[in-house]
Amino acid sequence: MNIGFIGAGKAGFSLGQYLVAKGQTVVGYASKSPEPAQEAASLTKSAFFSDPAKLVAQADLIFITVPDGLIGEVWSTLADLPVKGKIFAHVSGSLSSEVFRGIQETGAYGLSLHPLMAIPDKYDSYKLLYETFFAIEGDEPALSQVMGLVASWGNEVQPLDKSKKALYHCAASIVSNFTVALAFTGAALLESCGLSEAKQALFRLTLNNARSIFEYGPVAALTGPVERGDVATVAGHLAVLSPEDQELYKLLAKKLLKVASLKRPDKDYAPLAELLA
Repeated sequence: MNIGFIGAGKAGFSLGQYLVAKGQTVVGYASKSPEPAQEAASLTKSAFFSDPAKLVAQADLIFITVPDGLIGEVWSTLADLPVKGKIFAHVSGSLSSEVFRGIQETGAYGLSLHPLMAIPDKYDSYKLLYETFFAIEGDEPALSQVMGLVASWGNEVQPLDKSKKALYHCAASIVSNFTVALAFTGAALLESCGLSEAKQALFRLTLNNARSIFEYGPVAALTGPVERGDVATVAGHLAVLSPEDQELYKLLAKKLLKVASLKRPDKDYAPLAELLA
């Protein structure tokens, strides 16, 4: 399968490099801005296309790796080309394949194929794709075909109901982005204790906790004062926090109470629930 990219941002760079590493045929890149497309083509030893129509003509699978708000616009510029039998895919976590409006009438197929990972840069992030899960939805028979292709790379891939795409992306954002907010808050509190050099310790704490969640699941991995029902300790935490951080702490602790109740269903968490209320 010949694969092309329209758009040369972090996602296009990373996926293209990964596909080349997996022995796939990347025909090249097209982009509104020629410089990044030329660079991506050079990195993947493929071609730069100044005309996207020429790229589409040479590719069987075309990834539109532009910002989410531009995917539909780019597709609309391609829909009148001879695209029958070709597969168009985007890698947005929030948008479904419905962004390819009217694609069925063209004889082409539309997919969304989302790697469940953060892409921090365009040069080295492709290395993270080796262990990345992919969620896919869209038109058959392209859906089954591309699922098989992704599986051949050694990645786990599962189909997703397109109506659940927003919920799926919300879950990913909570785990990925909100973790940054928690780490930022924890680091600021440690600095307030005079432990400005404790970043490595915070990293290890986060990494070990993530490992426990992965190995045992979130319920079994839960430890700490909420799990113990330690009202005095939680009250002490709340007493030293700013109003903003108190609100964050209470919201998360209430969620942890639900997790703790699953882990220890015989324990009375009512006193702690009353404190948090």
